[in-house]
Amino acid sequence: MRSESAIAPASVVMLLGLWLSAEGLSLPWFEGDKLWPLLIAAAGGCFVLGYLCGGGAWQLFLGLLASGNGLVLYGFTAGAYGWEKLPQLWPLFLVVSGAAGLAYLVASPDAPWPLLVPALGTLLSGTTGLLYGLGLLSLDPIAQLRMLWPALLALTGFLGFIQAIWHGISDR
Repeated sequence: MRSESAIAPASVVMLLGLWLSAEGLSLPWFEGDKLWPLLIAAAGGCFVLGYLCGGGAWQLFLGLLASGNGLVLYGFTAGAYGWEKLPQLWPLFLVVSGAAGLAYLVASPDAPWPLLVPALGTLLSGTTGLLYGLGLLSLDPIAQLRMLWPALLALTGFLGFIQAIWHGISDR
């Protein structure tokens, strides 16, 4: 294993040791039942650090995925929004996943560009689901189509543009 690849796992082990020490000491300010999502977010931060120190693009993907989802979960455990809001806010997990996928594609030196479609699809599905969940979009599909057809047209052109670029790059 290259040393750049070992930074993230070593940091996660150190972080876990510190976390378990804080729990074992029964510190009055340390509320593990509320703070546990921050452990996930911090572990993700360790993988982002590993990427920044020369690790592979997969570390950036895993780091952003864990950090983003850990922070979303922390919003629930910290009381920023109640668990009853989960049916409206669950698409945030898709948004984080799609954004992490896009970051992987940008950071990878030999990007597997066919992954662009699932990454964008996940990001757009999550964003749309979040807008519906928050009541910012109507559930009437005809009304939505009337309002969103220009954006769908632009998206279709964008995907065709990306496909043309990908084929141009892969033909070289």
